[in-house]
Amino acid sequence: MRILLVLVLVLLCACGEEHIEIMTLGPYEVPCVGAFEQDCYLEYNADSERWEFFYDAISGFDFEPGYFYTLEVRLEDIGTEYQDAGRYDYHLVKILDKKKAPDDFDHKRGDKPE
Repeated sequence: MRILLVLVLVLLCACGEEHIEIMTLGPYEVPCVGAFEQDCYLEYNADSERWEFFYDAISGFDFEPGYFYTLEVRLEDIGTEYQDAGRYDYHLVKILDKKKAPDDFDHKRGDKPE
């Protein structure tokens, strides 16, 4: 009986796995096409030193254009079976930093977050 209980607990913990991530968002949204046409956030990828489209919503986050954001987000693995749907639900844990962006910021020019 004890083995069955442990097995059930392990299976319950494996579903809906979560982890925390820090992300940097740019000061405006841009048109993009994923599964459909939409507006995407710009997420800064520090490894490649460039801006990339971020297609998903972040629940609890109220975006205000004109600011760089550093966010702590919780990723919930929803294990989707749909090809064009994201694998994670993103939930805001907290805003770590919010800085006014320069008026001439241009992600295409390769401007970096300040």
